[in-house]
Amino acid sequence: MDKIDLSEVCQHYRARVIRITPLDDCYLLETNRGPKELHVWPRVDVMRWSFAWRERLARQGFRAVERFIRTRDTKPFLVVGKRGVTMTDHVRHIEACEPRAELARSCGRVIGMMHLSQQESPLLSGADYLKQEQIAADAKWTRTKAFAEAFRSKHGREPGEKRWVAELMQPMLQRMERSSAMLSHESVAPDTVSVSHRELQRDNWGMVKGELYLRGFFRPALSVQQRDVASFLRDHYLTHKDIGQIDAFLDGYEEVKPLSYGDYILLLAFMARPREVYRSIEAYTKRVAGKEEASVKAIEQALRIQESVDQLLQHIAYRAEQSRREGVHEPL
Repeated sequence: MDKIDLSEVCQHYRARVIRITPLDDCYLLETNRGPKELHVWPRVDVMRWSFAWRERLARQGFRAVERFIRTRDTKPFLVVGKRGVTMTDHVRHIEACEPRAELARSCGRVIGMMHLSQQESPLLSGADYLKQEQIAADAKWTRTKAFAEAFRSKHGREPGEKRWVAELMQPMLQRMERSSAMLSHESVAPDTVSVSHRELQRDNWGMVKGELYLRGFFRPALSVQQRDVASFLRDHYLTHKDIGQIDAFLDGYEEVKPLSYGDYILLLAFMARPREVYRSIEAYTKRVAGKEEASVKAIEQALRIQESVDQLLQHIAYRAEQSRREGVHEPL
Protein backbone atom coordinates (compact mmCIF):
# COMPACT_ATOMS: atom_id res chain seq x y z
CA MET A 1 0.00 0.00 0.00
CA ASP A 2 1.30 3.47 -0.84
CA LYS A 3 2.68 5.42 2.13
CA ILE A 4 0.87 8.72 2.54
CA ASP A 5 -0.12 10.85 5.52
CA LEU A 6 -3.67 9.58 5.97
CA SER A 7 -4.49 11.96 8.80
CA GLU A 8 -3.61 14.94 6.62
CA VAL A 9 -5.54 13.56 3.66
CA CYS A 10 -8.67 12.87 5.72
CA GLN A 11 -8.70 16.43 7.02
CA HIS A 12 -9.59 17.58 3.52
CA TYR A 13 -12.96 15.79 3.76
CA ARG A 14 -16.00 16.68 5.81
CA ALA A 15 -16.35 13.19 7.30
CA ARG A 16 -14.79 12.49 10.73
CA VAL A 17 -12.68 9.35 10.54
CA ILE A 18 -13.16 6.85 13.39
CA ARG A 19 -11.13 3.88 12.16
CA ILE A 20 -8.82 3.12 9.21
CA THR A 21 -8.32 -0.43 7.91
CA PRO A 22 -5.82 -1.11 5.09
CA LEU A 23 -7.21 -3.44 2.40
CA ASP A 24 -5.51 -4.93 -0.66
CA ASP A 25 -6.31 -2.02 -2.96
CA CYS A 26 -7.57 0.79 -0.72
CA TYR A 27 -8.11 2.02 2.84
CA LEU A 28 -11.49 1.32 4.44
CA LEU A 29 -12.57 4.28 6.56
CA GLU A 30 -15.25 4.12 9.24
CA THR A 31 -16.60 7.65 9.49
CA ASN A 32 -19.49 9.53 11.08
CA ARG A 33 -21.02 9.59 7.59
CA GLY A 34 -20.78 5.87 6.98
CA PRO A 35 -18.05 3.64 5.54
CA LYS A 36 -15.80 5.15 2.88
CA GLU A 37 -12.94 3.96 0.70
CA LEU A 38 -9.76 5.93 0.18
CA HIS A 39 -7.91 5.07 -3.04
CA VAL A 40 -4.37 6.06 -4.01
CA TRP A 41 -3.71 6.46 -7.75
CA PRO A 42 -0.15 5.98 -9.07
CA ARG A 43 -1.05 8.08 -12.13
CA VAL A 44 -2.81 11.40 -11.71
CA ASP A 45 -3.80 11.56 -15.39
CA VAL A 46 -5.62 8.24 -15.11
CA MET A 47 -7.41 9.47 -11.97
CA ARG A 48 -8.56 12.62 -13.79
CA TRP A 49 -9.72 10.51 -16.73
CA SER A 50 -11.58 8.15 -14.39
CA PHE A 51 -13.35 11.04 -12.66
CA ALA A 52 -14.45 12.45 -15.99
CA TRP A 53 -15.99 9.28 -17.36
CA ARG A 54 -17.79 8.49 -14.10
CA GLU A 55 -19.42 11.93 -14.10
CA ARG A 56 -20.40 11.67 -17.76
CA LEU A 57 -21.87 8.21 -17.15
CA ALA A 58 -23.96 9.61 -14.30
CA ARG A 59 -25.18 12.44 -16.54
CA GLN A 60 -26.24 9.85 -19.11
CA GLY A 61 -28.56 8.42 -16.46
CA PHE A 62 -26.56 5.56 -14.92
CA ARG A 63 -25.66 6.66 -11.42
CA ALA A 64 -25.00 3.21 -9.89
CA VAL A 65 -21.24 3.63 -10.16
CA GLU A 66 -18.65 4.62 -7.55
CA ARG A 67 -18.24 8.39 -7.81
CA PHE A 68 -15.65 10.55 -6.11
CA ILE A 69 -16.69 12.40 -2.94
CA ARG A 70 -15.72 16.05 -2.99
CA THR A 71 -13.43 17.63 -0.44
CA ARG A 72 -14.21 20.60 1.80
CA ASP A 73 -12.95 22.74 -1.08
CA THR A 74 -15.36 20.94 -3.48
CA LYS A 75 -12.49 19.22 -5.28
CA PRO A 76 -13.28 15.70 -6.58
CA PHE A 77 -9.78 14.43 -5.78
CA LEU A 78 -6.48 15.36 -4.17
CA VAL A 79 -2.97 15.36 -5.61
CA VAL A 80 -0.37 14.33 -3.05
CA GLY A 81 3.13 14.51 -4.49
CA LYS A 82 2.94 12.59 -7.76
CA ARG A 83 -0.05 10.52 -6.75
CA GLY A 84 -3.77 11.08 -6.68
CA VAL A 85 -6.20 10.35 -3.84
CA THR A 86 -9.96 9.83 -4.05
CA MET A 87 -12.70 8.94 -1.59
CA THR A 88 -15.84 6.98 -2.44
CA ASP A 89 -18.71 5.44 -0.54
CA HIS A 90 -18.17 1.84 0.55
CA VAL A 91 -21.12 -0.43 -0.21
CA ARG A 92 -21.21 -3.32 2.26
CA HIS A 93 -23.79 -5.56 0.68
CA ILE A 94 -23.14 -6.31 -2.99
CA GLU A 95 -24.65 -9.50 -4.40
CA ALA A 96 -23.33 -11.46 -7.37
CA CYS A 97 -25.10 -11.06 -10.72
CA GLU A 98 -27.20 -14.04 -11.73
CA PRO A 99 -26.48 -15.10 -15.33
CA ARG A 100 -29.42 -14.41 -17.63
CA ALA A 101 -29.92 -12.80 -21.02
CA GLU A 102 -31.85 -9.78 -19.74
CA LEU A 103 -29.07 -8.89 -17.31
CA ALA A 104 -26.41 -9.45 -19.98
CA ARG A 105 -28.21 -6.98 -22.23
CA SER A 106 -28.31 -4.41 -19.43
CA CYS A 107 -24.59 -4.92 -18.83
CA GLY A 108 -23.94 -4.34 -22.51
CA ARG A 109 -25.88 -1.07 -22.47
CA VAL A 110 -23.98 0.16 -19.42
CA ILE A 111 -20.59 -0.68 -20.92
CA GLY A 112 -21.62 1.03 -24.14
CA MET A 113 -22.50 4.12 -22.09
CA MET A 114 -19.22 3.86 -20.19
CA HIS A 115 -17.22 3.65 -23.42
CA LEU A 116 -19.05 6.64 -24.87
CA SER A 117 -18.20 8.57 -21.71
CA GLN A 118 -14.55 7.53 -21.89
CA GLN A 119 -14.04 8.40 -25.53
CA GLU A 120 -15.07 12.01 -24.90
CA SER A 121 -11.92 12.58 -22.85
CA PRO A 122 -8.85 14.05 -24.61
CA LEU A 123 -6.53 13.03 -21.73
CA LEU A 124 -5.51 9.63 -23.12
CA SER A 125 -4.87 8.55 -26.71
CA GLY A 126 -6.53 5.38 -28.00
CA ALA A 127 -4.16 5.29 -30.97
CA ASP A 128 -1.18 5.18 -28.60
CA TYR A 129 -2.60 2.26 -26.66
CA LEU A 130 -3.46 0.41 -29.86
CA LYS A 131 0.13 0.86 -30.99
CA GLN A 132 1.30 -0.57 -27.68
CA GLU A 133 -0.91 -3.61 -28.20
CA GLN A 134 0.46 -4.10 -31.73
CA ILE A 135 4.07 -3.88 -30.56
CA ALA A 136 3.46 -6.22 -27.62
CA ALA A 137 1.69 -8.81 -29.80
CA ASP A 138 4.49 -8.76 -32.38
CA ALA A 139 7.13 -9.09 -29.66
CA LYS A 140 5.38 -12.02 -27.98
CA TRP A 141 4.95 -13.82 -31.30
CA THR A 142 8.65 -13.35 -32.06
CA ARG A 143 9.70 -14.66 -28.62
CA THR A 144 7.32 -17.60 -28.85
CA LYS A 145 8.54 -18.51 -32.32
CA ALA A 146 12.12 -18.62 -31.02
CA PHE A 147 11.42 -20.91 -28.05
CA ALA A 148 9.10 -23.08 -30.17
CA GLU A 149 11.75 -23.59 -32.85
CA ALA A 150 14.34 -24.42 -30.19
CA PHE A 151 12.05 -26.98 -28.57
CA ARG A 152 11.01 -28.56 -31.86
CA SER A 153 14.58 -28.87 -33.10
CA LYS A 154 15.58 -30.65 -29.90
CA HIS A 155 12.50 -32.71 -29.07
CA GLY A 156 10.38 -32.75 -32.23
CA ARG A 157 11.46 -36.26 -33.25
CA GLU A 158 11.29 -37.82 -29.81
CA PRO A 159 8.44 -40.27 -29.27
CA GLY A 160 5.67 -39.61 -26.79
CA GLU A 161 4.53 -36.41 -25.10
CA LYS A 162 7.41 -34.16 -26.16
CA ARG A 163 6.76 -34.81 -29.83
CA TRP A 164 3.05 -34.20 -29.31
CA VAL A 165 3.78 -30.86 -27.63
CA ALA A 166 6.16 -29.93 -30.45
CA GLU A 167 3.40 -30.61 -32.98
CA LEU A 168 1.04 -28.28 -31.09
CA MET A 169 3.38 -25.35 -31.46
CA GLN A 170 2.73 -24.62 -35.13
CA PRO A 171 -1.04 -24.06 -34.76
CA MET A 172 -0.35 -22.02 -31.62
CA LEU A 173 2.06 -19.81 -33.54
CA GLN A 174 -0.41 -19.43 -36.40
CA ARG A 175 -3.08 -18.19 -33.98
CA MET A 176 -0.69 -15.72 -32.42
CA GLU A 177 0.44 -14.44 -35.80
CA ARG A 178 -3.15 -14.08 -36.97
CA SER A 179 -4.11 -12.21 -33.81
CA SER A 180 -1.15 -9.87 -34.26
CA ALA A 181 -1.99 -9.23 -37.90
CA MET A 182 -5.63 -8.42 -37.11
CA LEU A 183 -4.54 -5.67 -34.73
CA SER A 184 -3.17 -3.84 -37.77
CA HIS A 185 -6.00 -4.77 -40.15
CA GLU A 186 -6.78 -2.14 -42.78
CA SER A 187 -10.36 -1.83 -41.53
CA VAL A 188 -9.14 -0.63 -38.12
CA ALA A 189 -8.86 3.17 -38.03
CA PRO A 190 -6.52 4.11 -35.15
CA ASP A 191 -7.95 7.62 -34.88
CA THR A 192 -11.36 6.15 -33.98
CA VAL A 193 -10.03 3.88 -31.21
CA SER A 194 -10.58 4.99 -27.61
CA VAL A 195 -9.07 4.08 -24.26
CA SER A 196 -10.70 1.92 -21.61
CA HIS A 197 -9.65 -0.64 -19.03
CA ARG A 198 -7.56 -3.54 -20.20
CA GLU A 199 -9.92 -6.19 -18.91
CA LEU A 200 -13.48 -5.83 -17.70
CA GLN A 201 -14.05 -8.53 -15.07
CA ARG A 202 -17.03 -10.22 -13.47
CA ASP A 203 -15.93 -8.61 -10.19
CA ASN A 204 -16.74 -5.22 -11.71
CA TRP A 205 -20.43 -6.09 -11.56
CA GLY A 206 -22.79 -6.54 -8.65
CA MET A 207 -26.38 -6.15 -7.56
CA VAL A 208 -27.30 -3.57 -4.92
CA LYS A 209 -30.92 -3.58 -3.76
CA GLY A 210 -31.89 -5.44 -6.91
CA GLU A 211 -30.20 -2.94 -9.25
CA LEU A 212 -27.13 -3.37 -11.44
CA TYR A 213 -24.04 -1.78 -9.89
CA LEU A 214 -20.72 -1.03 -11.63
CA ARG A 215 -17.68 -0.96 -9.36
CA GLY A 216 -13.89 -0.94 -9.32
CA PHE A 217 -11.43 0.52 -11.87
CA PHE A 218 -9.38 2.37 -9.24
CA ARG A 219 -5.97 1.05 -10.28
CA PRO A 220 -6.76 0.22 -13.89
CA ALA A 221 -4.36 -1.12 -16.44
CA LEU A 222 -5.42 0.60 -19.64
CA SER A 223 -5.83 -0.52 -23.23
CA VAL A 224 -8.38 0.01 -25.99
CA GLN A 225 -12.10 -0.45 -25.54
CA GLN A 226 -12.28 -3.51 -27.77
CA ARG A 227 -9.96 -5.42 -25.44
CA ASP A 228 -12.22 -4.46 -22.54
CA VAL A 229 -15.22 -6.05 -24.29
CA ALA A 230 -13.29 -9.04 -25.67
CA SER A 231 -11.91 -10.06 -22.28
CA PHE A 232 -15.34 -9.82 -20.66
CA LEU A 233 -17.11 -11.83 -23.37
CA ARG A 234 -14.39 -14.48 -23.42
CA ASP A 235 -14.52 -14.95 -19.66
CA HIS A 236 -18.31 -14.85 -19.61
CA TYR A 237 -18.64 -17.51 -22.30
CA LEU A 238 -16.07 -19.81 -20.69
CA THR A 239 -18.04 -19.51 -17.44
CA HIS A 240 -21.60 -19.93 -18.75
CA LYS A 241 -21.24 -21.46 -22.26
CA ASP A 242 -24.29 -19.48 -23.41
CA ILE A 243 -24.07 -17.79 -26.82
CA GLY A 244 -27.46 -16.23 -26.14
CA GLN A 245 -25.97 -14.14 -23.36
CA ILE A 246 -23.11 -13.08 -25.63
CA ASP A 247 -25.59 -11.85 -28.21
CA ALA A 248 -27.65 -10.14 -25.52
CA PHE A 249 -24.60 -8.25 -24.25
CA LEU A 250 -23.55 -7.15 -27.73
CA ASP A 251 -27.12 -6.21 -28.66
CA GLY A 252 -27.35 -4.05 -25.55
CA TYR A 253 -23.95 -2.50 -26.26
CA GLU A 254 -24.87 -1.66 -29.85
CA GLU A 255 -28.11 -0.02 -28.75
CA VAL A 256 -25.85 2.66 -27.28
CA LYS A 257 -22.62 2.41 -29.27
CA PRO A 258 -22.78 0.53 -32.59
CA LEU A 259 -19.76 -1.62 -33.47
CA SER A 260 -18.10 -1.13 -36.83
CA TYR A 261 -16.49 -3.92 -38.83
CA GLY A 262 -13.11 -2.68 -37.57
CA ASP A 263 -14.37 -2.92 -33.98
CA TYR A 264 -15.31 -6.56 -34.57
CA ILE A 265 -11.90 -7.23 -36.10
CA LEU A 266 -10.26 -5.97 -32.91
CA LEU A 267 -12.60 -8.05 -30.74
CA LEU A 268 -11.56 -11.12 -32.69
CA ALA A 269 -7.89 -10.17 -32.51
CA PHE A 270 -7.95 -10.08 -28.71
CA MET A 271 -10.13 -13.17 -28.36
CA ALA A 272 -7.99 -15.18 -30.79
CA ARG A 273 -4.91 -15.11 -28.59
CA PRO A 274 -4.38 -18.71 -27.38
CA ARG A 275 -3.80 -17.63 -23.79
CA GLU A 276 -4.14 -20.91 -21.92
CA VAL A 277 -2.43 -22.96 -24.63
CA TYR A 278 0.52 -20.57 -24.72
CA ARG A 279 0.93 -20.47 -20.94
CA SER A 280 0.68 -24.23 -20.52
CA ILE A 281 3.10 -25.01 -23.35
CA GLU A 282 5.57 -22.39 -22.14
CA ALA A 283 5.45 -23.82 -18.61
CA TYR A 284 5.94 -27.35 -19.97
CA THR A 285 8.97 -26.40 -22.07
CA LYS A 286 10.57 -24.59 -19.12
CA ARG A 287 10.22 -27.69 -16.97
CA VAL A 288 11.69 -29.84 -19.72
CA ALA A 289 14.59 -27.42 -20.16
CA GLY A 290 15.21 -27.52 -16.42
CA LYS A 291 15.12 -31.33 -16.50
CA GLU A 292 12.16 -31.32 -14.12
CA GLU A 293 9.17 -33.65 -14.22
CA ALA A 294 6.75 -32.29 -16.81
CA SER A 295 3.09 -33.19 -17.25
CA VAL A 296 0.84 -32.45 -20.22
CA LYS A 297 -2.36 -32.32 -18.13
CA ALA A 298 -2.38 -28.53 -18.12
CA ILE A 299 -1.93 -28.50 -21.91
CA GLU A 300 -4.82 -30.92 -22.36
CA GLN A 301 -7.02 -28.69 -20.20
CA ALA A 302 -5.91 -25.64 -22.17
CA LEU A 303 -6.89 -27.33 -25.44
CA ARG A 304 -10.38 -27.98 -24.09
CA ILE A 305 -10.69 -24.31 -23.16
CA GLN A 306 -9.49 -23.37 -26.65
CA GLU A 307 -12.27 -25.46 -28.19
CA SER A 308 -14.83 -23.36 -26.32
CA VAL A 309 -13.08 -20.13 -27.31
CA ASP A 310 -13.17 -21.26 -30.93
CA GLN A 311 -16.95 -21.60 -30.71
CA LEU A 312 -17.15 -18.02 -29.47
CA LEU A 313 -14.76 -16.80 -32.17
CA GLN A 314 -16.88 -18.40 -34.87
CA HIS A 315 -19.99 -16.69 -33.57
CA ILE A 316 -18.34 -13.26 -33.26
CA ALA A 317 -16.93 -13.66 -36.79
CA TYR A 318 -20.48 -14.32 -38.03
CA ARG A 319 -21.70 -11.13 -36.34
CA ALA A 320 -18.80 -9.26 -37.90
CA GLU A 321 -19.76 -10.36 -41.39
CA GLN A 322 -23.37 -9.40 -40.71
CA SER A 323 -22.27 -5.93 -39.64
CA ARG A 324 -20.25 -5.24 -42.76
CA ARG A 325 -21.70 -2.83 -45.30
CA GLU A 326 -18.87 -1.45 -47.42
CA GLY A 327 -15.09 -1.68 -47.46
CA VAL A 328 -13.18 -4.88 -46.77
CA HIS A 329 -14.51 -7.94 -48.58
CA GLU A 330 -12.09 -10.67 -47.64
CA PRO A 331 -13.44 -13.34 -45.27
CA LEU A 332 -12.29 -13.48 -41.67
